[in-house]
Amino acid sequence: MEFVLSAALVVGTFFLHFALLRSFAYRFNQEVRFFKRPLLVVIFALFAIHIVEVMLYAVGFYLLEVLGAGSLDALDTAQDIPFSDYFYFSIACYTTLGIGDIVPHGGSRFMAGIEGLNGLVLITWSASYTYLMMERLWSDQFAASGD
Repeated sequence: MEFVLSAALVVGTFFLHFALLRSFAYRFNQEVRFFKRPLLVVIFALFAIHIVEVMLYAVGFYLLEVLGAGSLDALDTAQDIPFSDYFYFSIACYTTLGIGDIVPHGGSRFMAGIEGLNGLVLITWSASYTYLMMERLWSDQFAASGD
């Protein structure tokens, strides 16, 4: 179960990321500028898409628990963890921060590792895209101003 869910999340997040970046590339290749500060729009949109991707993994961890294929345990409590802890754990995995105060068991261990690898790829992709957009937008701006 965790293999199928992890694969679906990887494919889904890659396509989601690709769709957003392709949309921006298309919009910003047009001659007309839709936004006064397009690079800021790109940065905020990338941040938002990363939050959505983290949320998808949080839902995935929750589904694994509901289906009995994996679980998360908080070290500081013996009671059931709230959904906000799934989100917190997902952020720690996605960013490869790995704090360790929430421990995965069963299939959640596999998915946590896959999320770390997926997050690394997507964050790096975003950083590369941001650099390329910055280089292009700023060089266009300086060329237009004659500097």
